[in-house]
Amino acid sequence: MTTVDAKYLNELLVDRMKVKRRPVALTYCTDGPPPGYEPVNVVACAIVREAESGRKIYVDASHHDCWVGQHHLGWLPDAGKLITEGEYLTMAQGFFTPEGARRNKAQTTSLPTGTIRALAAAPLDEVPDGVPIDVLVCVTDPMRVMQIAGAASAREGTFPIGEVGPSACASLFATPWLTKNSVFATGDGGGRMHNRVGPTDMFVAIPREHFRYLVELVENFRIDPEQMRALIMPSHAPA
Repeated sequence: MTTVDAKYLNELLVDRMKVKRRPVALTYCTDGPPPGYEPVNVVACAIVREAESGRKIYVDASHHDCWVGQHHLGWLPDAGKLITEGEYLTMAQGFFTPEGARRNKAQTTSLPTGTIRALAAAPLDEVPDGVPIDVLVCVTDPMRVMQIAGAASAREGTFPIGEVGPSACASLFATPWLTKNSVFATGDGGGRMHNRVGPTDMFVAIPREHFRYLVELVENFRIDPEQMRALIMPSHAPA
């Protein structure tokens, strides 16, 4: 089962888990954006914050404001070394070496060219009927990120992927889609800036294949600290 009620999932995240910011639903559009979604000329990663504000929006090959996002979403097949080898990282910043930048981009995931025609985003609880939700993204504190990203680990034993270093657009949009696995990420400096992510918060991205595990985690959430200590700590074992 990969389909869950979006409003119920939003309720669990907001009312039960108390995430800091509004959950966002991403739709990977193979035939163009859904009806009612408006184009935005922003850096790709910023669609998270735009959707948090209540907008239904999309970026595509014609509507965007970042060549890096275009590259990682598969819309820049002829990207040169400026992007593909990370030369841009060394030209306006002093802390990347050419080798560090090249290896950074080489290890960063990208959607294959032509995988999607648009990437759409909306508040999770306002996705129109009939519009599929492919990935859920949320910005919140590390404790809740751990629980959300780790839902599949608790329910079926699949560890989530942790990313520190890649561009936020790759970690949030490419990695969960390609791996069908949950991702927790710091995001890069630009991704954090454009989404106004505070110093104590992180991103978490959940593919639709793991939605049900998140529901099951919250519905079955129970911790008995005394029993846990008695089970695993000799100093707390019954006499």
